[in-house]
Amino acid sequence: MTDTTFSTRTEAIASITDAIEAGGAVTDARAEYDIDAIADELVTLHSEETPEGATIASSLHFAIDADEDAFWATVEAHELTGPITAELTSINTPAVIDGRATTSDTITITRDGIEIDAIDVESSEDAEPYDDAVRSIIGDKPFTWIR
Repeated sequence: MTDTTFSTRTEAIASITDAIEAGGAVTDARAEYDIDAIADELVTLHSEETPEGATIASSLHFAIDADEDAFWATVEAHELTGPITAELTSINTPAVIDGRATTSDTITITRDGIEIDAIDVESSEDAEPYDDAVRSIIGDKPFTWIR
C-alpha cells in the first residue's frame, strides 16, 4: 500500500474506503468501520526538506504506510460492531420543501459512538417517514431509536 501517494489526506482516505468496499461485501465502509481512526493509523504525511531544513511545499504528499497484512489488520481492528442507533438531534427547523414552507427534523445515526450519517426529514407526527429515512441509510439492519 506504500507505493501510492496522494495529494491530499482526503484522497488517501477515499482510497482506504474504496479498498474496503472493493470486494463487494461492504457497500458503505463508513457505516461498518471507523474510517477516521483507520486513517489516523495508516495515512502519513511526507515531504522533502532543503539543506537548511525548510519543507519544500511542492514535495508534500500523503501515503498509506502499511503492507497489505497491516492494512487489513488495522481495518479489522476498527470494525464497528455495536448496535446502530437513531436520534432526533434537531426538530422543527424551518425549511422549504417543494416550494412550500414547512419544518424539518434531523436524524443522526450512530454506531459505537461514531456518526454514520445524518438525514433531514420533513417534520411529521407519523413515525414511518423517520423509520424510512433511517432505512435509506442503513438498509435492513436493526436499529434502536434513542428518545
